[in-house]
Amino acid sequence: MKLPFSVLVVVHTAEDVLLLERARRPGFWQSVTGSLDRPDEPYEAAAARELREETGIAAAAGQLTRWNVAYTFEIYPHWRHRFAPGVTHNTEQLFSLSLPARAPVTIAPEEHTAFAWLPWREAARKCFSWSNRDAILMVGAALLAAGCAGPGAIAPHLESGPAEVRACAQWYQALDNEIDTAGVRDAQYSRVPGFPHLRVDRLHAALRERAAEGAPAMRAFAERLAELDLESRRHELQNLPTLDDARRREALRRAEDCGRLMRAADLESLPARAALLRAAQVPDDYSTAQRIAGLYYLTRIPFAAGARRFEADVRKVFEREADLAANRVRFSPPLAAFTPRNAVAGLIARATFDPLGQPALSVAELERIAVAYAPSFDVEIAGDHDRFGWLRWRRGSATPEVDASEPAVYVHSAYTRYAGDVLLQLVYTLWFGGRLDGVVWRVTLAPDGEPLIYDSMHACGCYHIFFPTPRARLRPAPDTLEDWAFVPQALPRVAEGERPVVTLASGTHSIERVSIVRDGESLVRYSVRPYDELRSLPRAAGVHASAFGPDGIIAGTERAERFLAWPMGVASAGAMRQWGRHATALVGRRHFDDADLFERRFELLL
Repeated sequence: MKLPFSVLVVVHTAEDVLLLERARRPGFWQSVTGSLDRPDEPYEAAAARELREETGIAAAAGQLTRWNVAYTFEIYPHWRHRFAPGVTHNTEQLFSLSLPARAPVTIAPEEHTAFAWLPWREAARKCFSWSNRDAILMVGAALLAAGCAGPGAIAPHLESGPAEVRACAQWYQALDNEIDTAGVRDAQYSRVPGFPHLRVDRLHAALRERAAEGAPAMRAFAERLAELDLESRRHELQNLPTLDDARRREALRRAEDCGRLMRAADLESLPARAALLRAAQVPDDYSTAQRIAGLYYLTRIPFAAGARRFEADVRKVFEREADLAANRVRFSPPLAAFTPRNAVAGLIARATFDPLGQPALSVAELERIAVAYAPSFDVEIAGDHDRFGWLRWRRGSATPEVDASEPAVYVHSAYTRYAGDVLLQLVYTLWFGGRLDGVVWRVTLAPDGEPLIYDSMHACGCYHIFFPTPRARLRPAPDTLEDWAFVPQALPRVAEGERPVVTLASGTHSIERVSIVRDGESLVRYSVRPYDELRSLPRAAGVHASAFGPDGIIAGTERAERFLAWPMGVASAGAMRQWGRHATALVGRRHFDDADLFERRFELLL
């Protein structure tokens, strides 16, 4: 017998809503809906199950939110035989699934015959159920109140510009629709609403005030955002299965040409420049609606207590003696010519000639510096799940797998701001086999090339910990409940020729201690690979696919803790995710790539 308790899930992007046509009632359109399978089934689990069964969309593909709304309505008499005797009313809990872009839909033919993505009001009008209509309008109104403008809109100065600018804007819209329909959107940088030729990261969003200081800075700002868009589009076009090599090259050439044309229009007038500066923001990776629904200001208290217990346990691990009987293997960076710090300082000093103060590195320079500051890893190995390597797609696999035959570490540069300076960072990511797990290690450099502070997290954004040197002094937390800056170990100053050795535990791959050594090299070495490889990995038959989904999450890496941690507002807590998508605090708001992460938490001696 059916239970009189059900879920209604409004699946949407910023611009449209997914509706399904019922198989047994042609012309009757609705959102995802279904009853609980058993009395003790959590509503969140039921919503995720119905999404998967009716559309093929995983809840982890977007942000699943439970609203504090329930509809109770009378069950039609001709359907009451499905329920226990005497049951006349059903109670329906409202959920929404916010997607970054349209996702591929696989309908269940026994339940539905068709699906459609429709604008919000049109979708509401098409629904046969009053509760479904109200739900769509309510969720849409909440998004509008939150200022969630769709990234597919075009800024007025572009929409009313010269014919060639309008043609380019329309071309971008068509390309973006194709990218979103194929599900190959790259999530590393955020799209700028109204400016389809630009993308922004948290550093450049923080540099908007400097960009507004004059024409050279504003021009450099627009150029950097255009470079971020082109970087993402190269991967999206490579992953787009509808393009052959010739069309891919043509699309990239047109993106370069149209981007240049539209960027000139952006810089032409004060209103256009002001509109760009307002729009160039990165939404944080926390859902305020989810926190409201989860009674965050109450539920954060036990979460904060759990975080303090975790920190106490980690301190005990760092305090105990190393287990000499453990089967540990040290992996050292590749052999390379010595790079003196004064050479690094010279490269960093080029930032003084940049209107935004950003030290830019060539690919060769990044590789050279990355090897110079790369750590060694002492890994306790109890099985294949403790071996790290490079990611690849296997035929038929839904999740990329680790090939540990060649230990590899993925490297890229990043930046943080401090007292008006832009500091260079080097980021190292390891991927472990078994159930895919990632560890991220980062060093922040002073202008003179000396490491100021190290920090680390798992690739889910979990377990963010800091290792300051004497040139970084921790500031007090403004809120004792907040996940502020956990420091299990301080490090000495790192002299030229020294490098850190990071000790990792078996299974959890948690850091157990960090040592600073000289001449601690191992015969076992890892290779260094560019992180960008992960955004377009080869598959069979010449096809490419990103390791990450359009939401920045690696499919198949979802953890059970997402059901426990959802009141903290982090989508699919525990899942592995892409750079730029790491929310690292459950209590408070903190991202691994926040431009003011260190400025707020540490006093740095530059």
